[in-house]
Amino acid sequence: MSACKHPDARGISENSLGFILLEVLVAMSMILGVWITSVGAYQRLALSLTQQEAKRSQLRKELDAFEMQEYDRLNLNSPAKVLRNDTTRVPGGNRSMRTPPQSTS
Repeated sequence: MSACKHPDARGISENSLGFILLEVLVAMSMILGVWITSVGAYQRLALSLTQQEAKRSQLRKELDAFEMQEYDRLNLNSPAKVLRNDTTRVPGGNRSMRTPPQSTS
């Protein structure tokens, strides 16, 4: 019986099917780089969304204040304020009201 010896004395051939440490490190660094980039993009997106929401809220407050000022200005300058409770301006306001029926007792 003749024994076949491997080309390498340690029993590992040159064309082994495993990964070497350098390949593993390169793959891990690529995955880590993509992950860090994704987290950075998410943080920038969240920050810009928060800033836009704050700006939108501030604009909404300013618009509400402006609308209240305009409403007050129009109500103060309008002669309709005096006539607001005038019954002649209300449709059907000059009709007489029916009296409720009274008991005969």
